[in-house]
Amino acid sequence: VCNYPILKELVKEVVWTNKKNEICYVGGITKIRGITEVVKALEYTTVKLNLAGEYSPLNLRDELMSLKGWQQVNEYGFIGMEQVSELFVKSKIGMVTLYPQINYLDSLPIKMFEYMLAGIPVIASDFLLWKKIIEENNCGMCVDPLNPKAISSTIDLILSDDAKAEKMGQNGRKVVLEKYNWSVEEKKLVSIYNNILK
Repeated sequence: VCNYPILKELVKEVVWTNKKNEICYVGGITKIRGITEVVKALEYTTVKLNLAGEYSPLNLRDELMSLKGWQQVNEYGFIGMEQVSELFVKSKIGMVTLYPQINYLDSLPIKMFEYMLAGIPVIASDFLLWKKIIEENNCGMCVDPLNPKAISSTIDLILSDDAKAEKMGQNGRKVVLEKYNWSVEEKKLVSIYNNILK
């Protein structure tokens, strides 16, 4: 049973023309989740990063603020689901560039599916499992999470073709509505319980 998004929490109408050239990262802000490289990537592009979450450790914020790319960060702190939805509505890309740690390589981060449900393309680490999901559904691109210039180039590539970016977002939303959501997993869980109780 996978931890996929609950549809009613994030399903909002997506109006692509209302979006700016902004990307977002929502979640725990730690080094191994790739935040340093994302902020460094901003040095090579003109986009803004909508950043929401809590720092761990707290002094990581000071380190990030010392980077040149920090000037392009819109910092939101820890926010609730309603504000998260609003952040997704205004952003054109969701970032999930975790480091290639062994416990991440075969994980399915809920953040990735939340971005997809929000109708925005995903830029994700180039792990085999994630590449399979993203490339098969044409809903974003994968990149070396340790390479800020590659991250920057991938951001610019997606944003260079608005129609293609919007289509990627639509593709991701469609597959989450059909497959990668909690309603599907809930049925599996109920079935497991029913089998145990027989």
